[in-house]
Amino acid sequence: MESLKSTLKGALEAELARIPQPFRHGPVIHQTIKCFLYGMVKDADLWPVPDFKPPRMRDGGFIDLIGVDSSNAVKCAFAVGPVVELRAVKSLDALEVEEKWIITFSTLAKKVKESTFFLKPGIVHLHLDQE
Repeated sequence: MESLKSTLKGALEAELARIPQPFRHGPVIHQTIKCFLYGMVKDADLWPVPDFKPPRMRDGGFIDLIGVDSSNAVKCAFAVGPVVELRAVKSLDALEVEEKWIITFSTLAKKVKESTFFLKPGIVHLHLDQE
């Protein structure tokens, strides 16, 4: 898992570095990460489904992308945001899937570190550093 985490971190950070500085802000970074994950999930022979709403969530879900196999089983799920949000953790926790990821990208390291308080076992947190 650490190998995958480090590979994904490097690839995503390289992708974000390609965004011209004047355009590098929250929504652009968020969508760039989602687009990258979409391609990665598709390359893994899974069907990427963006903006998935878990059926058991009454107040709306917060899963940016899931990967579904040919039998319609969810194999991976990703939530993306500047910091770890409780809503994202609850949404991922509502899914029965092995690969659950929260990817954060805020430049405020202290806020990101404080927000990891919400994490639960089984959810991998990946923070992307930006230059």
